[in-house]
Amino acid sequence: MTQNKRVSVIIPNFNYARFLNQAIESVLNQSYQNVELIVVNNGSTDNSLEVLSKYHFRLKIIDQKNLGQSGARNSGLLIATGEYIAFLDADDFWEPSKLQKQVDIISASCELVYCGIAPFNNENSERRPIISPKYSGNCSDYFVDLPGASIVLSGESTALFSRELLQRVGLFDVELNSTAGWDFFRRCSRYTEFNYVNESLVNYRLHSANMSNSSKGVIQDMRLAYSKLFSDKNWDVSKESEAKIRKSLEWSFLKTCIKDLELKLAVMSIFKLFQLISKFG
Repeated sequence: MTQNKRVSVIIPNFNYARFLNQAIESVLNQSYQNVELIVVNNGSTDNSLEVLSKYHFRLKIIDQKNLGQSGARNSGLLIATGEYIAFLDADDFWEPSKLQKQVDIISASCELVYCGIAPFNNENSERRPIISPKYSGNCSDYFVDLPGASIVLSGESTALFSRELLQRVGLFDVELNSTAGWDFFRRCSRYTEFNYVNESLVNYRLHSANMSNSSKGVIQDMRLAYSKLFSDKNWDVSKESEAKIRKSLEWSFLKTCIKDLELKLAVMSIFKLFQLISKFG
């Protein structure tokens, strides 16, 4: 029975000792109890190990040098034993029914289930508008037709997927950073349909560290992720579609750079737009 299957939950952590307790407790307090919890301490220099020590008998700890987000997730995946797998970012936390509601609807034809998110401001606990899921079924076309869109909301913290799916898809791409989750779920969409629980079961914390990602880093990462899509032999993207996607992304990047007053990046984006127009028309 599905209810008897183990869920391996992997929490990658880098210097989030101040949030770790709440993340861990939200996993341990899940109504679905057959859970294996793995925390990957990814080269933290704060007191993360001290926080983790009090949970020593309730979770598995991997203490490693900083291998990036993808490297941390992959380390957890390599020792996970559950039939299902879920990730939780160390600065987020779950509602108690999160795993139960996802396990209830995951199936052989739909091996990935995600949910909505409830963002909140860490400084004053002010709640922001919830973000509801909307993509289900065969989602592979969305990764092509909706350039830059977040198909699986909030990336890794919302999804539950099967070990069988992981074995077909492979690990996270360590060359990618902020778009590694997008790339992973993009590859998943070739092998299974997606489904979602239409509730905000992940509390997504907004704070200075996760709001300060540089436009340059995110943009470069997104360009690389799409280059990997275009070169993926499992995907048949026409040159016409590639041109449309690249130009759409670059226009989006340009608007972001102007909004953030990143003028040098804006000039670079304009230059790339001219290159794309010259190449593709």
